[in-house]
Amino acid sequence: MDFKQIKNTNHYIYDNKKDFLLNVGGGVVRHNWRHGDEGEWVFTDDDYVCQILRKNFINKSKDICIRTVCGTFLAKDMDREMLGENGIPENIYTFSGKNVGQKKFNKKNRTSSELMFARYAASGIGTIEAYKLAFPDAKSEDYIKSRSEKLLKTERIDKMISKEIRAKLEEEGVTDNWLIERYKTIADAAESDTAKLRSLDSLARISGLFEIAQSKQEKLEIWAGFSPEQLEEVKKHGKPELIAHAEKTQND
Repeated sequence: MDFKQIKNTNHYIYDNKKDFLLNVGGGVVRHNWRHGDEGEWVFTDDDYVCQILRKNFINKSKDICIRTVCGTFLAKDMDREMLGENGIPENIYTFSGKNVGQKKFNKKNRTSSELMFARYAASGIGTIEAYKLAFPDAKSEDYIKSRSEKLLKTERIDKMISKEIRAKLEEEGVTDNWLIERYKTIADAAESDTAKLRSLDSLARISGLFEIAQSKQEKLEIWAGFSPEQLEEVKKHGKPELIAHAEKTQND
């Protein structure tokens, strides 16, 4: 949900019909915005919901002009879609396919709130509370829960949260070098330290150290079979025997 204030009145765009019903409480939504009347709620071409703020004719040919918080559109222009995903443009009163001002507005406002959400979520206060702090205008508990869950599933928010968590770890001295040095220290000690290894492994995964995007290789490690006696030795010394190692690319 987003909104633009016009003459002291907030005009909203909702993420979907459920979001609209949760906040408005009911009402009819017209499926084809090109046929909508002034004041009606309509679906955008990507199923967001907004209201037609103005509908008029702009020239002698009687071309229908429709204005919403998503911008101003010609009803006859079938090549241009009204997309809620693009957010609210800086200037809703002009025609434009690619609005530089819109991108600037989105980056400045929508992303800043999402970044705050990521920072609060990374702090450990919980995603619901994080959303309330980052988006103080949201009031409906159902909407807040639904929206926070949706944000967590998006790749950009996941990356933001991971980046914030990693930064917090580094503030505490948990860097890549620190982790690698600890692994090496434990390996050199040749003593079983399962609890410490699990803790280090968890920290490594949280920091994203072992996440490699679009890796082209899969490492295959085949470990020897152990008898009960050998397994007992492994528990004592933590030295399983690597008997084969191979690598394959994704094309193999």
